[in-house]
Amino acid sequence: MRPEPYHWDEMKIGRARRPSGRTRDGFSIYHGVFQTMAGSVYRLGVALHDLRNPAKVIGVGDSWILQPEDPWEITGYVHNVVFTCGAVPEPDGTVKIYWGGADTVMCAGEANISDLVELCLNHARPALR
Repeated sequence: MRPEPYHWDEMKIGRARRPSGRTRDGFSIYHGVFQTMAGSVYRLGVALHDLRNPAKVIGVGDSWILQPEDPWEITGYVHNVVFTCGAVPEPDGTVKIYWGGADTVMCAGEANISDLVELCLNHARPALR
């Protein structure tokens, strides 16, 4: 994977560890950086990898899954940052996602794994379709 020119992660990307525990889907959450006139914005995206060969990218969601919106993500030590810290899949098909907000606080949320996989397969970047 690499940053996509003229895209929400065009400046640089970074990947967190794969979700803790074994999942049937090889998804990973990563952060991407976009430069604006007001400074950088860090957002989270999702990618799908082959389980046997994680270097093989099956799909990358074309849009981000999380961006700074809450006051503690917009203002802090580093403004406009959500930075991936980990993910834990649950038996019910959801994943708990953990992220840092503005390098000041830790946050947590939940997503459906099937929605993340769908984003990578059916709403992937054009180069990966």
